[in-house]
Parts: sequence; structure tokens; C-alpha cells
Amino acid sequence: MARKKQRTPDAPDAVSVVAHPRARRSIRRLRARAGLIALVAVTVLSLRAGVPPFDAVLRGLAGGVLAHFVAWGAGILAWRHLVVAELAAHRDVQEARLRELREAAEQRAADAAAAARA
Repeated sequence: MARKKQRTPDAPDAVSVVAHPRARRSIRRLRARAGLIALVAVTVLSLRAGVPPFDAVLRGLAGGVLAHFVAWGAGILAWRHLVVAELAAHRDVQEARLRELREAAEQRAADAAAAARA
């Protein structure tokens, strides 16, 4: 059996939900739980409404599949925003660190210039 190629973003520095390890696990878990919960809920509600068992299970399967895809879309949408927010927070931390390093270097240069004059 041939191995599937791992999907990679077009650019090496591109942001992707697929490449985010927590996002993949979270979306997979969300899809599974939503599908199972919808399957059970729709089946139980259909049986309580007097629908024949075969039709109730069929409705449950349809509801589970629908919930699976809705949860997938919602998970992708939520994680896109979370990944962008994580990147923005990381960028802010890096910019603050760079600013501190520049200020420290300027202070050292000013101290060295003052010592050279004295």
C-alpha cells in the first residue's frame, strides 16, 4: 500500500492549521465527539418520537455525519483564528525582547563613550 504524502504549505514559512500539532488533534477530537453525540441524540429522539428503529438509526447516522462536517468547519474556523492570535502574541514578545536588547546595547554604547571621554 502506498504511503500518503504529508501535506505541506506552499511556502516554507506559511501558516497552516494542518501543520499545527494541537489544532490537528483538537479538530479530530471535536469531529469525533460531535458525530457520536449527534448520532446518539438523534437516534434517541427519533425512537422517542415513535419512528421505527431502522429509520431512527438511519436518521441518527445522517445527523452524525452532518454534525461531523459542521464540527470540522467550526474547528477549522476557530483554529485559524487561534493560530493567527498565537503568532501575533509570539511576534509581540519577540519585538519586546528585541527592543530590550537594542536599549541595552545603546546603554552599553553610551556608557563606553562616556568612559572613553573621561
